[in-house]
Amino acid sequence: MDSNIYLAVVALLVLVILIRFIKASNRLNRYQVVVKESKKNVDIALAKRYDTICELIKVAKSFATHEKAVFADLVQLRGGSVQEINKALQNQEQALGKIYALAEAYPELKSSAEFVNLQEQIDDENEQLAAAKRIVNGNISTFNQEVVSFPVSIVAKLKGMSQLDFLVEEDLESKKSIDKFDYEV
Repeated sequence: MDSNIYLAVVALLVLVILIRFIKASNRLNRYQVVVKESKKNVDIALAKRYDTICELIKVAKSFATHEKAVFADLVQLRGGSVQEINKALQNQEQALGKIYALAEAYPELKSSAEFVNLQEQIDDENEQLAAAKRIVNGNISTFNQEVVSFPVSIVAKLKGMSQLDFLVEEDLESKKSIDKFDYEV
């Protein structure tokens, strides 16, 4: 009779471990879906911003058709990995910087109602993009916390899952210091 109890305890223990493994695996799978969904929201925000940048370029081209170098640098959007999203963000920022520099050279462009409206749209889209990036990073953080927590870490290793990279803010060091502010009025 003792061997039957021993066998039942072992079977129960195996069943509990199996159930915990399945629950942890399902939870990790759900977190992966949430991270993918939130990255797609960043892709949508990037695409919207890309379209607005294209409109800015069209307006700017009407003022400066000879400034082709500015317009050649716009990138194609490729969503997917965090690295690709970071690269698209960086390239869009560079393109916007060139467009705004061009606007400084053409005061009539800078004061154009259409250009000003598009600049305001870019500002709104930057806010939406920042919010989407915060959501992605929050979801990545939750996933990463699960991946490193015992016993889920064992399940993650068995499934080949590891921590994900966060979306980054470019040029963060220069944004931490106020030394370069122009305080002249």
